[in-house]
Amino acid sequence: MSKLELDVSGDSDVGCTRLENQDHFLIADLRRQLVIRQTDLPENEREEMFGSCQGSLFIVADGMGGHNGGERASRTAVKATAHYVLDMMHWFLKLNPDDEQDFVDELSHSLRVVQDRIWSQADALSHGMGTTVTMAYLLGPKMYIVHAGDSRCYLFRKGKLEQLTTDHTLAQQMLDAGAISLEEAAASKWRHVLWNCVGGGDERVRPEAIRIRLEAGDTVLLCSDGLNGMIDDALIASILNDSASSADAVDHLILAAKSAGGKDNVSAIVCRILEHVENDCVNESFGGHETTISS
Repeated sequence: MSKLELDVSGDSDVGCTRLENQDHFLIADLRRQLVIRQTDLPENEREEMFGSCQGSLFIVADGMGGHNGGERASRTAVKATAHYVLDMMHWFLKLNPDDEQDFVDELSHSLRVVQDRIWSQADALSHGMGTTVTMAYLLGPKMYIVHAGDSRCYLFRKGKLEQLTTDHTLAQQMLDAGAISLEEAAASKWRHVLWNCVGGGDERVRPEAIRIRLEAGDTVLLCSDGLNGMIDDALIASILNDSASSADAVDHLILAAKSAGGKDNVSAIVCRILEHVENDCVNESFGGHETTISS
């Protein structure tokens, strides 16, 4: 059993043309903890009451909607998702192979709860506001991703960059159906039109859930489309490969997107997996890479 030693950093930038940053991101650690009200134990022994089992939560949200609606939507999504995951702490303490799918389903349900929260906050000025949400929860050697929209989660492993999430755009649907080529999809007017997001209309969000086992040496990138829409995967891979730290990678990625025009807000979280260390809280149950999209 193992947990991960991480080097993680994130940032968000308004870009070069937008007046407001409608992106938000979050990096957080969750750990079990016994809160002591009163004891006669020595001060130095009380620290042992903190459990070592922990997970790391990363979220990137890219809002949409006029009159500050997009900023409100993405901010609400990040806060509500974090609170929902915090309320799921009981799962992290007992996760085993028999209930792992229930755990993934519960994570996916968080986006539906967030959507209800956004809908409840919409008013005449912000009707139709919505947001992408790409969330990654790292627990031991596993990463669970829940996603809706066209923000992305990448895995950089052994010099190869792989996009783990699917862009929920009309252009991607046309590409998947064979109606257009990859080059045509990249230039299509439909490449920014979402068929699936959190809020943004009357349709229920359809969360995409992904499970993958991480290895020492891997790098995970979460980003809004203000990054991958301005620079290609080859440059992203080069920056991830050449950067001395996650913070250095984030700085260079955002700078590269802005140097290419910075037409949208740019957000990125980079997490480097340094090593695995022993941890009895993790129960391994799957290998490879699994993806599902709920109906």
